[in-house]
Amino acid sequence: MAARILDGIDAPADLLRLDMAEMEQLADEIRFEIIHTVHRTGGHLGSNLGVVEMTLALHRVYDFRRDRLVWDVSHQTYPHKLVTGRRDGFGTIRQTDGLSGFCRRGESPFDLFTAGHAGTAASAAVGLACGDALVNGQDRKTVAVVGDAGLGCGVAFEALNHAGDMDLDLLVILNDNEWSIAKSVGALGRYLSKVRTSRAYRGAKKELHQLIQSIPMVGENIDNALEQTVEILRHSFAPGGLFEELGLSYYGPLDGHDLPGLITALERVREMKGVVLLHLLTEKGHGFEPAATDPQRAHGISPGSIVPGEEEGKPKEGKGGEALKPAAAAVSDSPKPVSYTKAFASALEAAAERDERVCAITAGMPDGTGLSGFGKRFPKRFFDTGITEQHAVAFGAGLAEAGLKPVAAIYSTFLQRGYDQVFQEVLIQDLPLVFGLDRAGLVGADGPTHNGLFDIAFLRTMPGMTLMAPWSEREMVEMLDLALDGSGPAALRYPRGNCPGPVDGVEHEPVVRGKASVLRRGDAACVFALGPLCDQALEAAALLAERGIHAEVANARFAKPIDREFLLSRAEAGVPIVVVEEHTVEGGLGSAVLEALDEVPSARVVRMGVPDSFQEHASSRAVQLERVGLTAEGIAAAVHRCL
Repeated sequence: MAARILDGIDAPADLLRLDMAEMEQLADEIRFEIIHTVHRTGGHLGSNLGVVEMTLALHRVYDFRRDRLVWDVSHQTYPHKLVTGRRDGFGTIRQTDGLSGFCRRGESPFDLFTAGHAGTAASAAVGLACGDALVNGQDRKTVAVVGDAGLGCGVAFEALNHAGDMDLDLLVILNDNEWSIAKSVGALGRYLSKVRTSRAYRGAKKELHQLIQSIPMVGENIDNALEQTVEILRHSFAPGGLFEELGLSYYGPLDGHDLPGLITALERVREMKGVVLLHLLTEKGHGFEPAATDPQRAHGISPGSIVPGEEEGKPKEGKGGEALKPAAAAVSDSPKPVSYTKAFASALEAAAERDERVCAITAGMPDGTGLSGFGKRFPKRFFDTGITEQHAVAFGAGLAEAGLKPVAAIYSTFLQRGYDQVFQEVLIQDLPLVFGLDRAGLVGADGPTHNGLFDIAFLRTMPGMTLMAPWSEREMVEMLDLALDGSGPAALRYPRGNCPGPVDGVEHEPVVRGKASVLRRGDAACVFALGPLCDQALEAAALLAERGIHAEVANARFAKPIDREFLLSRAEAGVPIVVVEEHTVEGGLGSAVLEALDEVPSARVVRMGVPDSFQEHASSRAVQLERVGLTAEGIAAAVHRCL
């Protein structure tokens, strides 16, 4: 069997020696490599399969050792990694100490930014282009790749608005596949759909030229003289003027899987001056039918969600992915643990069933936040605003002011994007908007851009906020009901993981605002744990009991208001308090405990959390917890030291 072309690609410059047939064969081999690898590691599948040709064309036409390439979100950069010297390590992607699933500064000189949030590439690229022009007038080309959903972010439009008013050479590639994680929504999505499906628009210019040139004797002269008229008539069919009114030169839409056509188009726009928007139509999951027919399912998949077919080797007849098929669903006789996301979604649907004022908001993440079921059951009370966290929060404030009971389910790391709206539209107005902060804490393979480690710090400092962390499925239900009581803004933070089952010897106490719950009695020390880390705290207490040390375990439940009465009783009794949280130690629950005990000089407080540094990705959340010492053994050792 002949050697793969991919095995000879160690740098983008190697693409220059390939003819077009070899380039297309390489595209097939890259798809095959991605499908087989993601089967083992999990990761983003559909988005990467959709940009193979675009990535190869970019690296063929541009020299990004000198030129600039900025990816939006960067979850679609697996082909980019494969052709920029990371092929041999590709099997480690998203694994502990392996390649990142996103662009990562320091991993390669071809990764300019550690990316992970949507809509930011255009701003960074404008800054790069402007900076290069100022630094000795460096003649570098700058390219930003932005998805159609990412283009709907306010920051992306701010960047294009700014760029259109500057003397810059910049190419913005609009990768239009109609999807982000879910189907693209909003007026911009409808506009792009109109452009995408308009045969008249795609062929208008060509047809008008042909019509004019067909006029005997004078047609060619008239055609040359009426170029501007042709453009005006073209826009009368289906306007591309939205972008051109911003000062951009708009080209497209073009087939994003036509490799020869892409190379030709990029060679042309590379020589152009000014800001150019190149509109490419791509198919998410292209080349692998299960991913193409269900892009939402194939966005981010877990290991084993797809399996190779009988042929484990090279792509069949040079067609990557043809020998692959989706895996059959696994069947298990044991009850499946309930994830925190599912527990939240079920509790919210039950609340909506009881109260028609309850409604749900997501910022482009209906599936990831568990709200897809809510949307099907209560479509008139479900709102997907697209990837617009700022708008989602302010919109929720408007719903609350109108008398509804809105719940905004937003990943912890993404709520940072709506920070000003939390302050201005929600807290200052004292409106009862409820936040469901999914992925609060460490998130495993997605790494530093997705870890939710700062929400306690930036929420508890604001007046009027109630901040909770459920440990069990039952606590999730009671905390959501408490948050929906209309008394003011509230947030529930919960991790990427499963709720614990019943724990022997632990009786449930009803949730009371601002009150902790004692899970295990003891007088040697108090382990004050927040939310899911109660599991590790109870295991630590069991380990200590084997050594004759009887530690109390308390479920903090609230980061604000904190149970100061409980903490004072332990501190004044001389009992050391070990605070355990899945959050940065700077400004988190431990800091709140120290503030609560500032009038007790003899108080002994040990803070256990995530160190003041960005945590790299790992194969799982469990590995990350072990790295930072948030394990039963780590907690037991901390208690032992303070005694």
